[in-house]
Amino acid sequence: MGRFLDVTIIPERYREAHQKGLQRFLATGQGTVLNKPTELVALHRNGHEFPIEATIWPLRAKEGYYFNAFVNDISKRKQAAETMEQANAKLMELVGELEARKREMSLLSEMGELLQTCRTIQEADGVIARFLRRLFPAESGALYILMPSRNMVERSAVWGNSPPEVRVFPPDECWALRRGQLHRVEGGTGIMCRHVAPSSSATTLCIPMQAQSDILGVLHLVLTESKGPNAMQEGGEHPKTTKQKLAVTVTEQVALALSNIRPLRNQAIRDPLTGLFNRRYLEETLEQEISRAERNRQPIGVVMIDIDHFKKYNDTYGHEAGDAVLSELGRFLERNLRGGDTPCRYGGEEFTVLLPGASIENVRLKAERLREEIKQLNVQHRGRSVGAITLSLGLACFPDHGSTGEALLRAADQALYQAKAAGRDRVMSAGAALDSENGGAIDGRTGSPSA
Repeated sequence: MGRFLDVTIIPERYREAHQKGLQRFLATGQGTVLNKPTELVALHRNGHEFPIEATIWPLRAKEGYYFNAFVNDISKRKQAAETMEQANAKLMELVGELEARKREMSLLSEMGELLQTCRTIQEADGVIARFLRRLFPAESGALYILMPSRNMVERSAVWGNSPPEVRVFPPDECWALRRGQLHRVEGGTGIMCRHVAPSSSATTLCIPMQAQSDILGVLHLVLTESKGPNAMQEGGEHPKTTKQKLAVTVTEQVALALSNIRPLRNQAIRDPLTGLFNRRYLEETLEQEISRAERNRQPIGVVMIDIDHFKKYNDTYGHEAGDAVLSELGRFLERNLRGGDTPCRYGGEEFTVLLPGASIENVRLKAERLREEIKQLNVQHRGRSVGAITLSLGLACFPDHGSTGEALLRAADQALYQAKAAGRDRVMSAGAALDSENGGAIDGRTGSPSA
């Protein structure tokens, strides 16, 4: 009793507006909060603010105006309305999540059906790229497939605004491929794979593709931050976790499809007799290796190999004996080469070996070792030895002897021809072969010009 209204129930921050409204009413007879229920903020006697609903009406008297008001505390009503609003928002979020999961499951089912009908890796790549863009529209990423030589991983599908720039990398540059399990880095603070560009904020996932314990490749995904007010509700699941689960499911489905396609792929690129890669694979891989060598400024060695006097094995022991020699030579090359080297059957009794990163000197050393060690190979056919095997080998090196795969193979083949012409059982480099064609004498064992 005895206190002014504004001091009693109006918070201090609203008192100036109250005084202006009162003066406007006294001057004009008009008021914005009069004669109707109005939600306002009042000052509690304990000092805190709380919501009210007030109905105020003026009474005219001789000495001025009186104001009567009904004031209701609507704190519980407002709290209930806020709770209902939050519940509705959560419900709408859950409905949105369910619709998103339904859409994802539909896309996964459609992708799986299409992948089951693919007959080549190229067909599968097109299907995978299309559906990954739809399943991860806000993310960037790439799918990498382990090449048949198993020494490199090649990008086969890419999507997003900031896709990975690396096209080819060795498997040991990815922790997921090394460990055979998902590798996640939050905001660039973890142990980053060497094939991933450093980032200060992005979360990256590398998920290995495995089928029957066999590694087929890796899915690389860059997750974006969710910025909406409901990015993560209490008790809910973080959007990144949801995306990670989806990525794992996608990877499993892609791995299953590729494991079914790979036998068909192997039939197309493998020589059935020796099990080595064939000429088709050699030509495809050589162009890829040259592109990578150009970027990294590294050499590539090529060795063309011919079995000396191969016809005698067929003529003396029969064609089965000749097949046995070819098969044993294939196994010999696989045993005596580095993991990154690629032996191929070029055709007939000719073989080719790709040696990425090898200089012409290292290629020569490798070729000489193969030439000497093949003589220790004892090939048996029907319990009988077919005799000693000798090889003629022609060498070439990128970029010294050719800037394209075709030119490099041609240079190595010319060197092989010169090695055979000079007496066989020897190594000849492309440079030495050129010297020979220009009239230089050839040292019969090393293939280098004699003094």
